[in-house]
Order: sequence, then C-alpha cells, then structure tokens
Amino acid sequence: MFPVTLIPFQGVDPDIVSDLAQDLAGLGFAASVALPIEVPAGSYDPHRRQYHAEALLAAVGEAASARMLGITKDDLYVEGLNFVFGLAERPGKAAVISLYRLQSGVDLQTYRQRVVKEAVHELGHTLGLNHCPDPGCMMHFSNSLRDTDRKGSGFCAACRQALAAGSP
Repeated sequence: MFPVTLIPFQGVDPDIVSDLAQDLAGLGFAASVALPIEVPAGSYDPHRRQYHAEALLAAVGEAASARMLGITKDDLYVEGLNFVFGLAERPGKAAVISLYRLQSGVDLQTYRQRVVKEAVHELGHTLGLNHCPDPGCMMHFSNSLRDTDRKGSGFCAACRQALAAGSP
C-alpha cells in the first residue's frame, strides 16, 4: 500500500474527494482526506483565465509531510501548454490534479474514472515513474480526454515492475 493524503482546495465537492479516496484504496493507495486549503494568492492568470499549476503544487508541497495529492476545481496550466490535468514532483511528495476539464460531457461514472486515472498518474510521478509509451497504462501522457478515457485501470507490467524494483 502507498499512503497518500488527499488535500482539496477550497470549493472542491467533498463527495468527489471521498469517492476518490475509495477508488484509490481499490488500487493500492491508503488514502486519507485532509481539510481544504486556500488556493494560493497570485496563482490566477486573468489573461489566460487559468491557475498556474506550479503555484498550487507548491502549496501542496508546503503542507506535505508525506505523499499528498491536491485536488482543485480550477483550470490549470504550465508555461508552454494550453492546460494540464495535473502536475507532480518526480519523485517527490506532492502532486495536484484539476477536476475542471474531466467533467466535460460525461456521466458521473466516467467522470469518477477520469478523476482516479489522473490522480494515479500524478501519484505515479511522485513514486518516480516517467510517462509510459503504452496508451493503456495510467502513466501514459494525456494530451486530451480521449487519451485519459483510453487508459486502463492500473499501471502496465513495465511500470509495475519499475515500482516493485524501487527504481522507476
């Protein structure tokens, strides 16, 4: 089991966080939930109408005494990309995901699957995993929701082997 603390930013639906903790438990993560934190001042870019993912990641990192996953409802970006579903230290203790784009045009079950896939992807980075060329692996880079939806429900054999060896 990989322990992780879920740390929602203000405004995130507590039911989604609770569902994510439950879904992560089924995938080998021992998830607990912390109290919500504020979105960092100055992280919003009014020209892009998005939040800088690195600022939210830093806020999670400041609170991290163990592996922590920040969850925001806000749209995130990093320089050079139009948006990101999440960002993580690799390897490290902190990661953040955005729910903003994951809910686009789908039912609750698909939304929940997308949330857990992106969470596991970012947590995989904290465990030292790189992006994987296997489109069915959770560690495959998602450039679109189609990429996220194509992913399976876990790591591929090569990523599992890297985790087991302790040297991804």
